[in-house]
Amino acid sequence: MDHKDYMARALELAAQAAEHGDVPVGCVIVKDGKIVGEGRNRREEHGDATAHAELEAIRDADLILLGPGSLYTSVIPNLLVEGVPQAIAETDALKIYICNIMTQDGETEGMTASDHVKALLDHSGPGLVDLCLCNSAPVRPGLVERYREEDAAPIVVDRAAIEALGVEAVTRPLASETLNYARHSFTRLADAVMELYNERADTKIF
Repeated sequence: MDHKDYMARALELAAQAAEHGDVPVGCVIVKDGKIVGEGRNRREEHGDATAHAELEAIRDADLILLGPGSLYTSVIPNLLVEGVPQAIAETDALKIYICNIMTQDGETEGMTASDHVKALLDHSGPGLVDLCLCNSAPVRPGLVERYREEDAAPIVVDRAAIEALGVEAVTRPLASETLNYARHSFTRLADAVMELYNERADTKIF
């Protein structure tokens, strides 16, 4: 499939919305060349002012990932859009927050993993996250020293505090062994996410 196929499916969903008396808007969510979520306007059909196509697509998802990324300038802003946190909370999808490996100067210095989760919940409400996925692999000493000069440090995984918030804490060795930055290994992260999904979700992605 390519972008023309995705647009064709969105237009098909929009036509379905129009047939039911709604504004003709359709939405698809695409990941790695596959449509992983879709929706259409159902405001009139359901009598629900929040039943926009994009929110319906979120509700239709099987897996929702939050992060990694700057907590206050990349992740949380998405939760400030009206209806988004509610749609995430309402879906039956497995919801995973991927915690950063390092704190960030001027944004999260001194914050633990549970502090990150609490900030997410404070800006959204309960039900946003099922699991907090954290790195357990050591960051190379040279990188730790370099980040210390930037007032950053490896994020402490305080498992008990995370689970006290009603979120399961899961650790996996996620840090890259080759990058010159303390970043997640793409392959390690993808493998960990799919392992958790296949263990816990009601449906499977093949």
